Amino acid sequence: MATQTKTHDLFDFEGAVERWTEATRKASNDYLDAYGKGVDQLADFGVKTAAATKLPAVTEIAESQAKLARSLTDTYITVTRDLIKA
Repeated sequence: MATQTKTHDLFDFEGAVERWTEATRKASNDYLDAYGKGVDQLADFGVKTAAATKLPAVTEIAESQAKLARSLTDTYITVTRDLIKA
């Protein structure tokens, strides 16, 4: 009987799958956080660079592009997080 318990503990596939699933969910959420932060930083850089030209039209275009990039990224992250929860 003791041997069967040890064998069962060694091959606890359900527990291993559960731990693996949790680890991948955490890694995925960490990646999404980093991705969102990266897009934010790039958008900020684009707006600051455009503002340095002192051309209002260029700054407005950069701000619009940054807003669009942030909006699309937020949507992507939200949808992906919902899929990860499922």
